Amino acid sequence: MHLPKFHFSKNPELAVMYAFYPMVIITGFVQLLVPSTIHMIMQHFDLKAGGAGILPFIYFSGILTSALFITHLIKKYSVKKLMIVGAIIVSTTLIIVAQLESFTLFAILFFLIGFGNGTMIILPGIYSTHIFGKKNTQIQSVIFSFLALGYVVGPIFPGIISYLHLSWRWCFTIPGLVILPAIIPIVLAKHEPIDKAEKLTIRIFKQIVNFDSRFFIGIVIGITVGVGATSAILTWIITFLEEMRNATEGYAHLALSAMGVGSIIGRQMWSKLAVKITVYRTLLIIVPVAAVLIFIAPIPKSTFMVTSLFFTTIVFTSGINPLFLSAAGAYPKSHASSAFTILFICVSLGGILIPYGIGQLFQFTNPEIGIRSISGLFIIVTLALIYIRTEIPISEHINKHMLP
Repeated sequence: MHLPKFHFSKNPELAVMYAFYPMVIITGFVQLLVPSTIHMIMQHFDLKAGGAGILPFIYFSGILTSALFITHLIKKYSVKKLMIVGAIIVSTTLIIVAQLESFTLFAILFFLIGFGNGTMIILPGIYSTHIFGKKNTQIQSVIFSFLALGYVVGPIFPGIISYLHLSWRWCFTIPGLVILPAIIPIVLAKHEPIDKAEKLTIRIFKQIVNFDSRFFIGIVIGITVGVGATSAILTWIITFLEEMRNATEGYAHLALSAMGVGSIIGRQMWSKLAVKITVYRTLLIIVPVAAVLIFIAPIPKSTFMVTSLFFTTIVFTSGINPLFLSAAGAYPKSHASSAFTILFICVSLGGILIPYGIGQLFQFTNPEIGIRSISGLFIIVTLALIYIRTEIPISEHINKHMLP
């Protein structure tokens, strides 16, 4: 398993990205805490799938809030300070929630975890969009590959905890402590200021929309629904395998971890393909294939075959987030950070609404219908891409043309 290679040592600006990556891995770990512990949480607090589905809703609400304020914060504070504050918020809150007996308070504090983790996820992407221009598409894929590496590591630890019949509280305490050493590279790094970026205001939003309204509508629908659908798969895969295929807890956690491997593989593949055939055409390939794969995934009775189909689906869906986010590079440099933030807000909205909705289908119909319904969401993404018809040639527009 190899991550995309850049010659960082020859480019100081690219070398700075190294400081982000340890923390990005941990944010991936935290991102999958709910999917990898949801069965333990449901058991401890005596919840059904519909009730437990509120956790990803609240978590992504925190991410959404961080995205709404981030362009205002980077005008006042450095990337370094914001990353450190985000890390402290997540670390402290994880340790606190591990001690709680009230699910209401547990759920409320998950908002802070989402806020802090969202800050740490979005800042490397904004930094890359603002600083690296044409290299942004590849760097976004590198960032999300490290995030996916956290997806690999994250579920293994709760799986071990579950297998050893230890308290679920360790699943939150340990990552809360591990975050602290990851702050050190960020403290030592020298990041370029991005204070020239425009704040996200109503005026800036209108200018971004008017730049190319068809393009904007298409990517907003595509990234909201596509990323939300992928989040739903990751959120409910353990529940599906345990309830419908009688998978053991250890196997289900390893399966979720394997989805992280699939994300790394896919993001490398699609970022390289996008360079050759464009981002738009790559998305037109991977999204319809994902729709077919997730529809047929529940058919086999073999647990291994079902897991293999889920894995292949994730390989294809893994490109949706970074490829859509790279579209922010089409906008002038002053507006690129705001464009990235808008798209990240869409990621948060998808993460809030769609996993929760699929959780309701799990509870009130059955898990098989819940999983298969995700196929319809990828069809919506495909229609959004067709609506765009073509893409703005990012290489021609990047940092060159003023907004109308």
